[in-house]
Amino acid sequence: MRNGRDMAQLEKNSITKHQRGFFGRIWQIVFWLFQAAMIYFLVVNIRAVDTVTSECAEAACEAGAVFAGSIFAVGGWLIWLLGTLIFGILMLATRGKLVTVRRQDFWFQR
Repeated sequence: MRNGRDMAQLEKNSITKHQRGFFGRIWQIVFWLFQAAMIYFLVVNIRAVDTVTSECAEAACEAGAVFAGSIFAVGGWLIWLLGTLIFGILMLATRGKLVTVRRQDFWFQR
């Protein structure tokens, strides 16, 4: 029977992590590419509204451009939220098996 000191030493010398499989890695890449694409489209939307409002000669044109830009922004945020939920669930569902690795097996340990 092991005492508490031996168990603490065992836990101290090992790391427990999830090892992803092929599909887990694919869903992880899709999730992060989706996040990057949504940030890019957010910046593009803001720049497009800025470009259109700077070309407007009347206040009504500027207000319409800001209103349309805000409608597209809200739609984009909704798509971002739904996509993050769906891809996040798929990424977590394909996490892989729980693997315990000894610390001395890592390349950064001496």
